[in-house]
Amino acid sequence: MWTNGSNTMHKFVIGNVESLDQMTDFISGLSDSEYQLPARPWFESSIGQHLRHVIDLYVALMKSDGELIDYDYRRRGAAAETNRTTGLAELKEIRGWLADFSIEDINNTILVSTETALSTEQTEVFTSSLGRELCFASSHLTHHLAIMATIAKVSGKDVNAKLGLAPATATFVREQAKQACAH
Repeated sequence: MWTNGSNTMHKFVIGNVESLDQMTDFISGLSDSEYQLPARPWFESSIGQHLRHVIDLYVALMKSDGELIDYDYRRRGAAAETNRTTGLAELKEIRGWLADFSIEDINNTILVSTETALSTEQTEVFTSSLGRELCFASSHLTHHLAIMATIAKVSGKDVNAKLGLAPATATFVREQAKQACAH
């Protein structure tokens, strides 16, 4: 566990915070035009649109009443898609929520609602826990950060190779480095 002031963060919260910090650093290093560019023909969506999507997942978690997370909640066209400052402010708000997260809530059972089909509107509701859903949000953030880094790369931006690296991949890379040093 990690201590942040008077709070002690559980390891899954630390992972979320690390991912949010990586996302914040990446977004902070972009210009407004880089943030808004969809990099066609390779991508239809901009870095800002991907960020808004990631934020929406966390907002769904934050808005949950402790009983239901609605992952179909979307704010398409919200300011965070085109305004980098707004996106960064929303990331900061999520980070604050995580820093104050009550570890007692980690295993609470919660329902998750999400659409499941493309051809017709079909929504399913599943049982989960808030901890599991926070792990999902962090993993989803990492996936979108990798896409965002690729958008930046194809647009000519120099990007840190570790952006969007999954935790298990980071462990593999560390182990490979240890083995290389041992030989």
